[in-house]
Amino acid sequence: MARFEAGAAALLAAVCLGGPAWAQAPLTSREVVGDWRLAVTPAERQDVSITFKARDGGQRLDFPLTVAAQANGQLACVLDGEPADCRIRDGKLVVVMAQDGFRMIFTLTDRTRGGFSGAASMRVRLLPIGGSIGAVTMRSVLP
Repeated sequence: MARFEAGAAALLAAVCLGGPAWAQAPLTSREVVGDWRLAVTPAERQDVSITFKARDGGQRLDFPLTVAAQANGQLACVLDGEPADCRIRDGKLVVVMAQDGFRMIFTLTDRTRGGFSGAASMRVRLLPIGGSIGAVTMRSVLP
C-alpha cells in the first residue's frame, strides 16, 4: 500500500510540475491555427479612455480571428474580416492590425484554459505615440 501511495504522490507531483512548464513553453504555429475570438480588456487609466468602433458604428471589445497555416511555414490571419500580419516571434504570437494610420498589436504569450492571453498595445504611424492599452485573450470559437 505504501508503494501505491508513493507512486500516486510521484504522479501527482509530476502533473503539478508539468502544468506550469507546459503553460510557459513557447507557443508554436501548430497550436494557434484555427478560429478564435480576440477580446481586449482596456487598462484602467484616468488619463485615457479606450474604445473600439465596429463597422456598424457600435462599440465592441472582441474581434473574430482566423489563423491559417501557409505552405512556407508562415501564418495567414484575418482579424475582423481584414487581413492582419501575424507570426510566431520568440515563442509568442504577434498579431498586428493596421488601420487609419495606427497599428494595434496583440502579443499573446501565455496559455490559458481554452486559449491564450497577453497584452494589447497601440502605435501611431510616424509619431512617437502609443503604448500598452490593456490585456487581450484569445479563445477558441469551438465549444
